[in-house]
Amino acid sequence: MTESTMADSLAKQKTPHRLRQVFPDGEIFLVSDDEWLDQAAASYGLRGIPLADTGRLPRKANVVLFLRHGLVSAEVRQMFPHAAVLCVPVASFDPGLEAGLYTHKLAMLTDYAGARERSSYWADSISRCTGPVIFSSDAAATNGATPGSTHLVCGLADQVTADAWLERSIRPGQWVSIGTLCEFSVVPPSLDDWRGAFTIDGTAVASGVLAARDARCTEAGDGRIRAAGRLRRELAARRPVTLRLEGGVLTSITAGGEDFTEALREVTNPDYGLQALELGIGTNQSVLPLVRWEFNSQLNEGAGPVHLGFGDGMTGAHMDFVVAECTHRFPAPARPAGTSQA
Repeated sequence: MTESTMADSLAKQKTPHRLRQVFPDGEIFLVSDDEWLDQAAASYGLRGIPLADTGRLPRKANVVLFLRHGLVSAEVRQMFPHAAVLCVPVASFDPGLEAGLYTHKLAMLTDYAGARERSSYWADSISRCTGPVIFSSDAAATNGATPGSTHLVCGLADQVTADAWLERSIRPGQWVSIGTLCEFSVVPPSLDDWRGAFTIDGTAVASGVLAARDARCTEAGDGRIRAAGRLRRELAARRPVTLRLEGGVLTSITAGGEDFTEALREVTNPDYGLQALELGIGTNQSVLPLVRWEFNSQLNEGAGPVHLGFGDGMTGAHMDFVVAECTHRFPAPARPAGTSQA
């Protein structure tokens, strides 16, 4: 199927969207640096505006921004000084049109209100947590995983940094990446202090494999990120992918009977020593029936209940491994409501 055929086919569909959950008032514009994504906007009843024509937007416009050909940069952000912007960074993952249209579709159908409620639940739960949180795909498991299942024991530091969007709407002058609406991400305080935010012990069986780049990537990082794209495709073709961790450090990653540990170490920057840099909790499970795990799309990242991230996207690829199904529990008593970990 050609690019124009894919876009024409989508444009003929008439599908409702859920963007009113973040833009309750006023017209919503879909702005893109790609003509096919602009054209596909009509299938959701939105007006498509080329990125080059942002001067046509009202001063406080509601904007869903899809970047398929460029990364998020200061120059792009300056084009929307007064707009309310929901940014979907397609090119950071896969700039191909099929992946772009897939990401476009999931962004339209995401239950943002439901995702916000799940993020609020996690913010409250973690602030009151006195012990580890356990993710397990084996409901009967208490002390570990059965073969082929996920069982992760995640201990959190007394003070953690989390990235999530908890507000009810995006207001004029605010720029929000879609990832912060679709996941509750626990990360180190900074890349200068990337140890100690959490410990993770156990096994994760991942269905989704993602590789992303940051606009600030270095020359050495660019080479690693290109290699990560090839590694991602191989792992995705061999999934499920099994990861084993001790103390937050990946000790092995296998898929299809082959070991990829050293390959992952190299593409995510060996300086990090396979230390997990992100404990991501997905809050966008409403799209799970539509998810295609073979795609390298940010919308896949928040669809699974939990994902583990390695690398920073600048000096090497940021690679996420998404568990498609598991439950969670807090075995330790929680602090009373109104208290925190600090």
